[in-house]
Amino acid sequence: MAIILENSKISLTIETAGENYTGSRFDWNGTIVSAKFNGIETLGEEKKLFHRNKKIFGRGMHNEFGIKRPIGYDEAAQDGLFPKIGTGWLKKNDVPYFFYTQYPVKPLDFDYALAGDDRDGENPTKAIFFCNSGSCNGYAYEYTKEITLLENGFSTKYTLKNTGEKTLETDEYVHNFLRLGKSKTKKGQKLIFGWEIEEAKLIENINPSNTLEINKNEVVFLNTPKNKEFFLGGLSGEAVINEDSKIQGKWTLVDENLGISMSETCDFNIEKADLWGHSEAISPELFYSFSIKPGETTSWTRTIEYAEL
Repeated sequence: MAIILENSKISLTIETAGENYTGSRFDWNGTIVSAKFNGIETLGEEKKLFHRNKKIFGRGMHNEFGIKRPIGYDEAAQDGLFPKIGTGWLKKNDVPYFFYTQYPVKPLDFDYALAGDDRDGENPTKAIFFCNSGSCNGYAYEYTKEITLLENGFSTKYTLKNTGEKTLETDEYVHNFLRLGKSKTKKGQKLIFGWEIEEAKLIENINPSNTLEINKNEVVFLNTPKNKEFFLGGLSGEAVINEDSKIQGKWTLVDENLGISMSETCDFNIEKADLWGHSEAISPELFYSFSIKPGETTSWTRTIEYAEL
């Protein structure tokens, strides 16, 4: 059964492992599928209506480890297992790894706990999800995700401990399927980033119907894309590639039609940033890169805040 965290302004619905999503791509370890601010829904889904399947497609704020850098894939034997953090042990096939492939999944041991009380002493304000991978091919880890309700938003703290014999080296990001007020992607919306975007340095620039316009540190939405997805790859450009000019991740989605904004602030320097979306979802993605040696632990936090314009 889904977990509800709520206060006078914020209401979160969080699904537990295997409750709906059982695919091989995204994290199972606690998934925020609904986030309401003053009663306004702010999250959507990966697929448009009539193409949705809760079992295999992303919803809400669905994070993923190793979208292009799968741990242990190359060294696994044919039909052998490799770790997908927070998801399970996946069975390797005979072609290079591709995140859209639905690999057979051997699930992990998942559990959760609730903590904290509101001022009435009744409702929990924190949900703590954790899993233990067990060991295979020298890989093993313990992974905890803490989702904490705040006055005007919520934070998600990730803690990953390497309990195996081999280094865990990859990245993590959140595929934020944003849909403020369940409205279409349209004029009156814009994304503001914490750095200036250099359009000429984008790795990919897919902009159907001229939906997007880049203006310094802003991506402005000019219309509703019809049947195609948009994608801006490498929004952070050389600011992240250059070790001397790493940047702290932040984006703010402003909706002038609704009169609200939603922002994510990270406590780490991002590896890269992308923007994906379609007519019913806007997804800014900030990547955290890590390399954890045996016995070591790393943690990072993403904070979401809402405001009225």
